[in-house]
Amino acid sequence: MKTQAELLLEEYKKVRNIDLSLDQFTYILNLYPSLIVCMCDGVLDKEEWDGVLRLAKGLALEYGDGLNDEEMERLEQSFRTEFRYLLDNIEKWQKKFLNTLRNNIQDSRSDKEFVMESMYLFANAADGISEVEQETIQMLTERLALEH
Repeated sequence: MKTQAELLLEEYKKVRNIDLSLDQFTYILNLYPSLIVCMCDGVLDKEEWDGVLRLAKGLALEYGDGLNDEEMERLEQSFRTEFRYLLDNIEKWQKKFLNTLRNNIQDSRSDKEFVMESMYLFANAADGISEVEQETIQMLTERLALEH
């Protein structure tokens, strides 16, 4: 029987013609709340986008073992493209991604900490944490049951 994350990945791949492994998709899923925080004020600041670009580069390094420079660049570009797509389509995926993420991390303290730390990292990217960002983090913290 497939996990909720596997089912969501299948659905996502039908909409986005992309070759993502479950592991890569899970990483993106864990970062998804940070994307919501980035967009909660309706503006993606340059500092926030720079953070997204660093994430894409980090993911490419994480999953790019054995790739040449050109393949690495393509992998990094594909992560950038997915993050941009998700930022532009927050409403479309929010409920499904958050439900799946909550289910996925419910028994993992380290995953919950990663999600929480990532949200604060992004909120802090541009001039500290705004009131709307703090409210969004609080809403996501409750929605994802991040606090014990």
